[in-house]
Amino acid sequence: MHSVPAKRSNRSARGRAVGVVCAVAASLSLLSACSSDDGDDTSSGAKESESAAQQDQASDATPTGRLNEDQAERKKLLSATKVDWDKAARTAEKDVSGSKLLEIELGDDKQGNPEWDAEVVASDGTSTDVTVDAVTGKVTGSTADKDQDADDKKENADKLSAAKITAVKAADTATERKKGKVTSVALDDSDSGSTVWSVDVVTPATWDKTTFDIDAANGKVLNEHVDQD
Repeated sequence: MHSVPAKRSNRSARGRAVGVVCAVAASLSLLSACSSDDGDDTSSGAKESESAAQQDQASDATPTGRLNEDQAERKKLLSATKVDWDKAARTAEKDVSGSKLLEIELGDDKQGNPEWDAEVVASDGTSTDVTVDAVTGKVTGSTADKDQDADDKKENADKLSAAKITAVKAADTATERKKGKVTSVALDDSDSGSTVWSVDVVTPATWDKTTFDIDAANGKVLNEHVDQD
């Protein structure tokens, strides 16, 4: 009579034990799942933060975008320039009566402001350096070269005599080939011995400089070179 209840009691105990084990296992599984989810969220957030930091670092590493030092300088000067080369050249020629332009180039003063550095030659071959403010168009300096001798003056006079086309015509020829802003025009001798107008044109889209050598006698383009440095 007493053996039956004892067996039932053992089965009940075993059942309760199994239930406890299952409950514990379920709890552990739930905790494991939660821990895994939290870990994924943390990893994803860390990756996003790392990616954002890398993007910021890359941006800080190139403050001028893709422009190199020379391109950035060209952009700076041309963006501030209000007076084009031809107007500055005429101003320089007027500063020295009867003179003609030998060369002109865009540069900057001690404060970093744009200015045109021109060299004009008088009828006797004497050259004078004239500086024209590229913002106001006013002459800020004019100095005759006192170290010139007779040979220097003759060389200047010969260059101007050999030029059958004007600096303006040469610049127009260059900008027809390459749209942009003229930053330099100079009358010089080429390697072949002919007299050429060397014209620099800067393209605002890339701020690259293209140099054209144009025959000063007939206006033909002898050479074209892109300076991307």
